[in-house]
Amino acid sequence: MSTTGNIAITGIPTTAGPDGSFPLRRELRDLQRNYPDHFNLLVLALKDFQALNDSVQTSYYQIAGIHGLPYKPWNNVGSNSDWQSTSGFGGYCTHSSILFLTWHRPYLALFEQALYNSIQKIANQFPQGPLRTKYVEAAKTFRMPYFDWASQPPSGSSAFPSAFTAPSLQVVDVDGKTKSTANPIYRFVFHPVNPSPGDFPRQWSRFPTTVRYPNPRTGQSQDNRVAPILANELASLRTNVSLLLLSYTNFDAFSFNRWDPNMTPGEFGSLEDVHNEIHDRTGGGGHMSSLDVSSFDPLFWFHHTNVDRLWAIWQDLNPDNFLTPRPAPYSTFNSTEGESQTKDTPLTPFWDKSATKFWTSEEIKDTTTTFGYAYPETQEWKYRTGSEYQASIRQAVTTLYGTNVFANFAAANVQARATEHTELIKSLSLAAPPPSAPITAEKPLLITQEMKASPIPEHLQHLAPNNKYPEWVVNIRAQKHGLHGAFRVIVFLGPIDESDPDSWQTEFNTVGRVSVLGRSTQGPTTTKCAKCITDAADELMISGTVPLTSALLQDIVNENTGLQSLQAEEVVPYLKKELKWKVTMFETGAEKDCGEVPGLRVSVTSTEVTIGEDGLPDYSGVYTVYPEITDGKPGGMRDGEHI
Repeated sequence: MSTTGNIAITGIPTTAGPDGSFPLRRELRDLQRNYPDHFNLLVLALKDFQALNDSVQTSYYQIAGIHGLPYKPWNNVGSNSDWQSTSGFGGYCTHSSILFLTWHRPYLALFEQALYNSIQKIANQFPQGPLRTKYVEAAKTFRMPYFDWASQPPSGSSAFPSAFTAPSLQVVDVDGKTKSTANPIYRFVFHPVNPSPGDFPRQWSRFPTTVRYPNPRTGQSQDNRVAPILANELASLRTNVSLLLLSYTNFDAFSFNRWDPNMTPGEFGSLEDVHNEIHDRTGGGGHMSSLDVSSFDPLFWFHHTNVDRLWAIWQDLNPDNFLTPRPAPYSTFNSTEGESQTKDTPLTPFWDKSATKFWTSEEIKDTTTTFGYAYPETQEWKYRTGSEYQASIRQAVTTLYGTNVFANFAAANVQARATEHTELIKSLSLAAPPPSAPITAEKPLLITQEMKASPIPEHLQHLAPNNKYPEWVVNIRAQKHGLHGAFRVIVFLGPIDESDPDSWQTEFNTVGRVSVLGRSTQGPTTTKCAKCITDAADELMISGTVPLTSALLQDIVNENTGLQSLQAEEVVPYLKKELKWKVTMFETGAEKDCGEVPGLRVSVTSTEVTIGEDGLPDYSGVYTVYPEITDGKPGGMRDGEHI
């Protein structure tokens, strides 16, 4: 706290090591398995952090509340009467905006520095002697871990780490004794739900804790539903992440999901789009599904740390590309609707280290000297030249998310999605780590001799003559708030049970989804988010993508489908017959008629990919659109229509 009363967002003050190194934010499963002292501190400190009185500005409750509900100014920032919704303070929302990624970086830094205060407190509570020394040393390099939802989970383990589903954990407590404790990563317990009357509407105040996939009748959290849904669309998600990191070179297109009529068919995806998908797939109508309350679920912070990591990776692959100034779509505490949003626009309510002005996007681009952390993939100090460093990043991306779609397909266990449905969620214990270490940039997946000999497995080489093949992608756009709530567009390839929408998320023929985090802008459930109300009035359109190639490969291998090639002459008629999509609401799961979803347009495009000798994909950047696939289907792009 400064003398002005403003809370400075410093992250964790850090001095670079002799070799230029900085502490790493590590993957959660890697932290639990290979850094047990750090993980032990995480559990104890997060529990301490969550227990802080809700009236404290740097409490878990107050920091989570910056993201949405209870829509109150934080640290006295936001009293400008021009920035209000019809029901009061309108929040700090930057979703579907050029500031989406940059705003969340100091937000995460604030959370991390508040958690770090508890880390230091806990480490110094251990009995004096070797035990305290050990934890004090571990505390020095602790950084917020991330959940990499796009990498292949360790063999034999769940797509959703058990740290998120175990009600209790075994820890070494501050008295030096090993004991069971309530798991603060599992959920946040409100104390009380409404510290001030009316903090939450009935929709959320009925839950004493954060929930995932709440039972419609009892409200009980059904965490066991998350893993099979994550696993079912993993192939498409992995390809999406790889496409974003290796083929998108424009920051605006890469970063946020606002649709622009001038964008090309190769720019419908974004990191925000993928981010939305994880909110949807892990929330299931619970807290993570709603931007108003998602930040109260502990999962939010591990999820957003991974989003920040993916941006950091992209930044270092594209160091000369940053945001393009554009008119502010809404008024905020520091800008007026129509004014240009630039790299120097204040990121309210986050005061910089001086506590006299707000951070800007330009000032938070570097994670190391600014906030004191790096990621396993962004250890630039290890490399002599920039080209060596970028080559290491590309190799890390392909290690984690697949060298190419063929290698991904060959390495995958085709039965994984089906077996995931019945997999038991095991309890997490510090004494009993997962059965196999997770894949990270520091612990890469071993490359088989077949993959070394050829970047494409021998039995699939006929599908990519001269190491070239078309990458097929479904592009989707829709009005964000058109259904007055969050909804998803699920893409299928093949038959499904049309009568059971509840089964569609785990249906074998489900390929992927675009999740639209819309909000209610009418009636008694109208959001307090001022930006969202403005966006709804402006009929804001968003876009997203669902890669198809992995699903097409699966159907080629399944000889019963008749599909034998990835080339357009075979794929186009096949998709005309087999490609379908459905729309369902987050909260109820109810199906909506695709023809009645405002602005919905589904199209199919492809681009040529060349696989190099090193297995790395090179995307041509030239996209062909096939309106004949979707013309005549509800919500489908019509022949002659602008994409």
